[in-house]
Amino acid sequence: MSSDLTHPHDRFFRRIWSRKGIARDFLAHYLPREVVERLALDTLELTKGSFVDRRLRRYYSDMLYQLRRKDGDVGALVYLLLEHKRAPERDTALQWLRYLVEIWARCLDQGGTAEKTPPVIAMLVYHGDRPWPYGQTLQEALDLPLALRPYAPDFRYVLCDLSRLSEAEIKGAVMLRVALLVLKYIGDERLGERLPGIFRLLRDLSGKRTALGYLETLLRYLASANEQVTEYDIRRALREALPAQEEILMATLAQKWVEQGREEGREEGREEGREEGREEGVQTGEQRVLRRLLELRFGALPEACRQRIAEADAEQLLRWSEQVLAAPSLDDIFGP
Repeated sequence: MSSDLTHPHDRFFRRIWSRKGIARDFLAHYLPREVVERLALDTLELTKGSFVDRRLRRYYSDMLYQLRRKDGDVGALVYLLLEHKRAPERDTALQWLRYLVEIWARCLDQGGTAEKTPPVIAMLVYHGDRPWPYGQTLQEALDLPLALRPYAPDFRYVLCDLSRLSEAEIKGAVMLRVALLVLKYIGDERLGERLPGIFRLLRDLSGKRTALGYLETLLRYLASANEQVTEYDIRRALREALPAQEEILMATLAQKWVEQGREEGREEGREEGREEGREEGVQTGEQRVLRRLLELRFGALPEACRQRIAEADAEQLLRWSEQVLAAPSLDDIFGP
C-alpha cells in the first residue's frame, strides 16, 4: 500500500478523494445502506498525520477519514480507511489489519477503553483489468482450511470493483462519476475514443471556478497514466465536449509533456524556450509554459511576476503551474 504520490494513480486518487464533497458522495453511494444510515456524512474530515510509525508508512494509504456516528455519544467516531488498487494484491487485507491494530492501539494509549474503541471501515476502490479475486474478508485472502479459520482474525472490507460495474451502474454526482469512469478505463487501449463521452458529463461544471482544479487534475492523470492517449485525443475530446475551455486546459498539459519529454512538449518547449530566452531572458520550457498559463488566465503579467518566474527552480515552477486554474488571482499564486 504505497503512499508514493509520484505514481500517477496514487497522485490522482489522493487529489480527487481529498475533496470532501467527492468523498462524501462516494461513501453515500458505495457504503452499504445500513452503514450510511448510521453515519453523519457532513462531519467527514480527512485526518492529518499518520497512526503508524515512520518505518511502516510505506505499507499504508494516507486516505484515512474520521466522521461521527448518528447514534451513541456525541463524540462517537468512526474511522474510514480508503485505498485504491490497479492490480490485485493478496496481502491487502493483511496490511489493513496492521493499520487497524495501530489505530486501536493509539486510541487506547490516549486514554480510550475497549468498549469505546472506534470501528474502522476499510474500503477498496479497485480499477484493475480483471475482477478482484480475493473476496472481501481477511480470511478469504488467507485461504485457510475451514477447521483453522476460528484461530485466525477476520474482518470485512467494502469493495468497489470497477471492473464489474457497467457505466450505468457507476453512481454519484458528475465529478465522482467522471473520476470513477476514468479509473475504470485508464488501462483501456480505447480510452481516447471514450473521452468525448466522459467529458460531456462535465459540461454543466465547465464554467465553475471550483471545477477548474478538478479538470486540471483529470487531464494530468490522463496524460501521465495512459501512454496510448495522445495530445490529439485529449484536444479532440475537449473540443467536442468543452470547446470554451480547450485552450487553457491544454496549456496545463504542456508542462506535463515537457517533464515527460513527449515529442510535442519537448520540441515546442525547448525551441520556444530558447527563442524566448534569447529575446526575454527566459531559459526553459517550464518557464515558458507557466507564463503561457498565467497570461491565458490573467492577461499580461507584471514585471515582478516575470522576474520571479525567471529566478525560480523547476520544483517551484511546477507548484505554481498546478495552482493556476484554481487560484482567483496572481496574488494567490505568488503572494501580495
